[in-house]
Amino acid sequence: MAKKHIIILGGSYAGVKAGKVLHKQFKKDPNVEITIIDRHPFHTLMTELHEVAGHRTEPDAIQVDLRKVFAGKKVNVVVDEINNIDFKAKKLSSERTTYQYDYLLLCTGNQSNFFGVEGAEEYAHTLWSYEDAVHVREHVEDMFRRASVEPDPEKRKALLTFAVCGGGFTGVEMAGELGEAKKHLAEQYMVDEKEVTIYNIEATGRILNMLDSDKQVKKIEDKYYRKLGINLLKNSPITKINKESIVINKNTEIPTHTLIWAAGIQNNDFAKNLGLKTGRGGRILVNEFMQVKGQAGLYAAGDNASYEDEDGVMPQIVQAAEQSGHTAAANVAAEIKGTELHKHKQKYNGFMVSVGSRRAVADTGFKSSGWFAMLIKHVVNFLYLFLVSGVRQLWNYLMHEFFHIKNRRSFVGGHFSKASPNFWKVPLRIWLGYMWLVEGLKKINEGWLDEVKIISTPVTDAATWGTAGEAATAVADATASASQAATTVVEATASASQAATAVVEATASASQAATAVVDATASASQAVDTVVETAHQLPAIFQWVVNHMPSGWGQPLLAETPDAMNWFMETFMGPIAIPVQTIMIFTEIIIGICLIFGLFTFISSGISVIMTIGITLTGMSDATIIWYFVGGIALLGGSGSTFGLDYYVLPYLKRWWKKTSFARKTHLYFD
Repeated sequence: MAKKHIIILGGSYAGVKAGKVLHKQFKKDPNVEITIIDRHPFHTLMTELHEVAGHRTEPDAIQVDLRKVFAGKKVNVVVDEINNIDFKAKKLSSERTTYQYDYLLLCTGNQSNFFGVEGAEEYAHTLWSYEDAVHVREHVEDMFRRASVEPDPEKRKALLTFAVCGGGFTGVEMAGELGEAKKHLAEQYMVDEKEVTIYNIEATGRILNMLDSDKQVKKIEDKYYRKLGINLLKNSPITKINKESIVINKNTEIPTHTLIWAAGIQNNDFAKNLGLKTGRGGRILVNEFMQVKGQAGLYAAGDNASYEDEDGVMPQIVQAAEQSGHTAAANVAAEIKGTELHKHKQKYNGFMVSVGSRRAVADTGFKSSGWFAMLIKHVVNFLYLFLVSGVRQLWNYLMHEFFHIKNRRSFVGGHFSKASPNFWKVPLRIWLGYMWLVEGLKKINEGWLDEVKIISTPVTDAATWGTAGEAATAVADATASASQAATTVVEATASASQAATAVVEATASASQAATAVVDATASASQAVDTVVETAHQLPAIFQWVVNHMPSGWGQPLLAETPDAMNWFMETFMGPIAIPVQTIMIFTEIIIGICLIFGLFTFISSGISVIMTIGITLTGMSDATIIWYFVGGIALLGGSGSTFGLDYYVLPYLKRWWKKTSFARKTHLYFD
């Protein structure tokens, strides 16, 4: 069988999906070669362009490295710019080489559609590529920078006026980002925030036509836009764009240096001019199999493809791109294998649109808005990135959206992005390690390697794990005895008070005041007695109120060991008590040594947390073990990279691990 060459042109949503599907189909077939070609080495997250343009996230937040996506997979990634396709010879050409194919998938994406508006192509700022997002980001900041030193009020006003054309998803999301960004940009360049004007301009009478709910649209218009200071102009088509102004309805001119065009998209010029039959927006006509009519072995998907069925015209959204990419790839595989072709079926799971970092509306089978809708949008992004590039890309997303976010522009604010130097944790790391080391060595001295110390009975029945539990019981008994003695003294004081009252009553009427004082003393004594008795019934962690000893000292944290844990200990741990105790001792010692020297600090801290939970559930320790739990949580951030062996060891291990085929295939590594 002759080797088949499949080329995917474009690392778009459709292209990446097609590559994933083809890898699964032919990963063990040596007679099939799969190549994806793009002019960039990365896949761009088009749905997040507004975040970069609006200064919420950094530019690399919207890049997903194609070489890492397909590392260890049967897909070759080539970075090149194709400038010609010969369909008859089945050959692609760039300035430096040519590529022969048997099957070609066109997934090159789209570009802005200016609809013939005068001056739009020359002066409007587009938002439909990575370069566009970075350019808008830099331009917006430059407007604040120039305004900060501009003395002329009119010129200053024009510099600080920002207009977004288009009431679709991209336009609304871009306007929302500007509404948030103006606050910290104004502060950074010492500009009065009230001087900033933001417009969202829509030619029709309604924004967000993809949303069925007028109520959700109204919430954006009346609540979210008003809160962010965004002026919505509906039924206001832009008829002309000048270098320093825009004209609405042919008669209203707004001075501005910034018009961001998000009014529509069309097939990109390269795909539109290939000589193939096209439909609306220059999109290539395809059949129900995503095949280009009249061209053997040629498929189009995503925004390149024009397709319509009983469910309507295929929209230019991510879900449609992925679904059509899957259909095209599945049918290429079917052609090669000689199986039945797969008919494309449109099925979309709803729509989401954000207005800034904390507000959104979503229609995903049920309608939601605000914080919860924003959570749904993040979850959808989590799922997509995990499927595309595994744990690695998901971790990168968390870093960009939550842990490294600036100016509190996350739907949970800036709580997760607060950071402090790791060297402040070094004393805690060493001390916690020392405590674990002492615990392990102490158990050896107490005979845990030779004698069974595990007793699986309720804690309330004085069940203990070794001498530490017996000491805790003794302390508790001593505390109870002290409480009883205190009660006796109080009762004696009350009796004395009653005798004094009898004497006083025999005296003159002036002694009634003294009687009142004595009665008050007796009442106070009874109150003290009540407080003491109540305090002794409190959980162990609060016992310091009574005995002034360290929190929880000598008192079991749980009232009794859970039945499930008792069963587990008796069934599984009891028969092998000595080996379990031995493992426990050496685990404590190893944790201690690792924390002291700062080696594998994250893992050691995590095990520390798990150990404290397990020990607590078995009734093995008093309430002071909470200190170990809290300390372990605090060290999970990793203090070993400062004055610890992790500083030297982890970089080496990361470099080694990332090079392994397993890590590259599974994406189980962090950048």
